[in-house]
Amino acid sequence: MAGTPIVMRKELRLAVPARDLWPLVSNTGRFNKSLGLPEMTTHGWSAADPLSKEVSARLYGLTLRWREQPFEWAERRFFRGVRVFESGPFERFEGGMTLEAEGDGTRVVVESAFTPRHALGAFIVRYAAGRRALADAEAMLKRFEASLKSGGDAFPARRTKSPASAAALARKAEQLHESPVDRAAASQLLRFVEHAYDDELSRMRPFELADRWGLDRLSVLKTFLYAAKSGLLDLTWEVLCPNCAGANARPGSLKELSAHGRCDSCDLGYDVSLDETIEVRFTVSAAVRASEAHTFCVGNPAQTPHALAQLVLRPGPERRLEVELESESYLLRDLEGKKSLRLRPSERGARELAVDEPALARGGELAFKPGPVRLAIRPGKEPTILRLERESWRDRGAKASLVTTLQEFRDLFSAEVLAPGVEMAVRSIALLFSDLKDSTALYEAIGDATAYALVRAHFDYLFDIVRRRNGAVVKTIGDAVMAAFSRPGEAVEAALDMQERLDELNGKLAPRPPVVLKVGVHEGPAIAINTDGVLDYFGTTVNVAARIQGESKGSDVVISEKLYGEPEVQEALSRHGAKVEALNARLKGLADEHRLRRLTAKE
Repeated sequence: MAGTPIVMRKELRLAVPARDLWPLVSNTGRFNKSLGLPEMTTHGWSAADPLSKEVSARLYGLTLRWREQPFEWAERRFFRGVRVFESGPFERFEGGMTLEAEGDGTRVVVESAFTPRHALGAFIVRYAAGRRALADAEAMLKRFEASLKSGGDAFPARRTKSPASAAALARKAEQLHESPVDRAAASQLLRFVEHAYDDELSRMRPFELADRWGLDRLSVLKTFLYAAKSGLLDLTWEVLCPNCAGANARPGSLKELSAHGRCDSCDLGYDVSLDETIEVRFTVSAAVRASEAHTFCVGNPAQTPHALAQLVLRPGPERRLEVELESESYLLRDLEGKKSLRLRPSERGARELAVDEPALARGGELAFKPGPVRLAIRPGKEPTILRLERESWRDRGAKASLVTTLQEFRDLFSAEVLAPGVEMAVRSIALLFSDLKDSTALYEAIGDATAYALVRAHFDYLFDIVRRRNGAVVKTIGDAVMAAFSRPGEAVEAALDMQERLDELNGKLAPRPPVVLKVGVHEGPAIAINTDGVLDYFGTTVNVAARIQGESKGSDVVISEKLYGEPEVQEALSRHGAKVEALNARLKGLADEHRLRRLTAKE
């Protein structure tokens, strides 16, 4: 009867654990495509329901249009979605899966509820669409079980794998192997480009693939950069919303970036920063083979792999959510209210946590005991989306702040700079300044031409060390060098390398006078800018770093007290066996006295 939901249910027991099954069943976009369902088109947010999106698709020659509510899910436990149709045989559809561990296997319940618009709709549900949907889901789940047991592809042939252009791939492979890249990373990338499915070759994240391949993240990232330069891949940037992590823009160049972004989903304007909101992605070149970036499910949980759970909260009774939390920190985010609460692991923490709107507004943190945790959530007066995210998800993306501090990037993509006049924040960057001691006297003693040749040789020496320590030379000023690093430990390692290995350079320069280096390192926030076509930095951190270098006497490294306190810097000092001396200094042009540390490299 029209207006009454028709519920259909199927229960299966699969001999595979829920942790292995979840990545397959939760990828509802790939699931839908494999079932032969049509591609979807989104038309923005719904005026009737601000939490829903307007979606359409062509099916059996008809255009169906509906409001798609955000999916609800808890990792390894359940997911469900709701569609409210504007026209057609159905008024509403609600469906999903529940997973429950049973020994080494999983009990899976597939359930759908169609609300027909009229008698014909009811007939279609009972004797056609509804029955077929359950049968298709059952067949797909059994396919998942078989693939997890024996290996092989879990999804059927509808998932396309376009052939690569053999000639183009061979040319790009030759160029890549001639580049100074990690051989294992290059070989793995080429195999992936040749054999991966089309939908895996669009918007690739190098760190995620490095983790999957068991390779060093930076080695894979650098290989991707060389592959983009050779034309095997296309490099793009994604501007991510700091609230929901959705991509708001995909500029092909840094010059296209604006200092301000906006997320329509969150109704949020924000400042764009290199280390919080911009991430590099790669897509296979169309000249090599096809890639795919179509939408087959709008609310796909796999689109937000960093999210452990999500609920749609509307005014009403308390909601309960059970999740498995590991020994890491999580954020519970109110996406509409732009509020968040940190969940911190502790052996003294609770297994049941109560959350309401005032708690989210206050922020702060709650302690939980790792393992199964129950959340009792009291909805507020306004509808919202509540999402539980792993804080570590940000580490899985190669942020622009990291990429732009790699010498490989600056060498390969020297034209990749911000537009003139655009200023962009960097939350944290380590800056190294070096200078030749008594260079003026050196020029007078040996002549301009000889001294200049010596300066160039010492530049090559420093540049090589900066590259090896995953940094980038920003610029040279006379005989001084400014270099940037994304990690403070690597900046200090580079500085100590410069002093420890200086005898190598002086041995090559003999019988010329020996080079004596003054080096300083500092870390903090900065502003990225375009200076004469070069990606440069300015701000207090830059000024302090330059002044700290001025406190070096030569053959030593001076660093800030803030930098000295970093755990990775302490580890670097231990590895190098450096002698540490505390000092106070008034830095030229800066107020107050600064606490510094003088490092003397071992002989």
